[in-house]
Amino acid sequence: MNAQELKDALDAQKSEMPERHKIRLHRAISWYQCAEACAEADEDLCFLALWVALNCCYAVQDPGPQREERQEERAGFRSFARMLVQLDQERSLYESMWKHYSQFVRALINNQYVFPPFWKAQVDPSEDWERKFEGSKLTAQKALRDSDASTLLSIVFDRLYVLRNQLLHGGATHKSAKNRDQVTNGKRMLMELLPIVIHLMFDHSQDWGPINYPPLDNEA
Repeated sequence: MNAQELKDALDAQKSEMPERHKIRLHRAISWYQCAEACAEADEDLCFLALWVALNCCYAVQDPGPQREERQEERAGFRSFARMLVQLDQERSLYESMWKHYSQFVRALINNQYVFPPFWKAQVDPSEDWERKFEGSKLTAQKALRDSDASTLLSIVFDRLYVLRNQLLHGGATHKSAKNRDQVTNGKRMLMELLPIVIHLMFDHSQDWGPINYPPLDNEA
């Protein structure tokens, strides 16, 4: 489904949804629409817009200055992935990752530049990133073979989070050739996965938690 189709689906169902769930999905679709608009012209901006859309789906509260943002986000991914897979009775997520986009999944899994310990090793030579990298690849390959969608989705999100950090925190040049493979593959993966995620959330409007920065009646 494209962004307009998702928006139409939301309009058709929103009377049956809790208010904050409607807001969550409305925000996600708006950023997915932004990503569609720049998908061909600017992959970097497209990826960032897709990440914001993903954030709209899973984020439950402002982490605040006293919390470890990276650890909280990664834990949030794992919890969100598990919930999605439990709800995905038609196995749309796994079918997408395996049948349609397995080459992009494998490209992400085999790319050391989106593996967190690789970058830690650049400042800490004692970091045994290569052993961990091989272990992570084996875990992902086993998840593919065993149809373990929850583990596979968590690994994909974890890899994409490194790319998100690289772009968002000024660790890459705009449209750089150096990180083009991971940006291209990351964009394609999120463009494929996000409509499935949003559609699953249409069908399951239970409490997904408080949204970040809820709109206020007195807000200017």
